[in-house]
Formats: sequence, C-alpha cells, structure tokens
Amino acid sequence: MKEELLVSLHTLIMLGAWSSPFWLDWKIVFISLFLYEIQIFVFKGCILTNLQFSKGIRRESDMTMYAYWAEKLGFKVNRKKLKQSSKYFMPAIIFILTILYQLILKAPIWIKI
Repeated sequence: MKEELLVSLHTLIMLGAWSSPFWLDWKIVFISLFLYEIQIFVFKGCILTNLQFSKGIRRESDMTMYAYWAEKLGFKVNRKKLKQSSKYFMPAIIFILTILYQLILKAPIWIKI
C-alpha cells in the first residue's frame, strides 16, 4: 500500500512539474525548481525517491522515478545517466519551456502571481 501511494504521489508531482510551464506562473516554477535543487543538495536526492527505493539503510543504486517507469514499460535505461539528467537537465528544460511559453510567446496561464 505504501509503495503504491508513493508511486502515485511521485508520478502526479512529476506530471505537475512537466506541465507547470503551461499553467503556473514562471515565478512559481522558478521557486519550485530552486527548492527542488536545494532538496537534491541537502538530502542527496529526491525525498520521495529516497523513500521509495531505499532498501534498509542503502538506496537502490541510481534508481529514479524516470528509470522506474522506463523499466516498467520495458525499456533498458542507463540509470546513472538518467539520474544525472533528472537532477540537472530536466529542471533546466522545464524552466526554458516556461520562459519560452510565458515570456516569449506570452501565452495565457491559469495561475498567476
């Protein structure tokens, strides 16, 4: 039960993060990504990922939610590269999408501050 709840919550948060450039003010997206990076630094990874993939004291090597879903769908992935991408490149892509969509294209969003 705990594992299914964590998978569902984590997946919803990831979907929210990837869709955020299209509905959430860029300032909120920036603050959220900044807090995400602080979390990675302080906790040596995502809190939910650490909870999900911990085996006692040790965490399963280089496992991320992206790797979890890719492997569940039958893809063979390089967990180490995917982990690095999820830490640094994916947040940058989300922020770039946000800037392009909101500030350059001036597209409407649902939640503004």
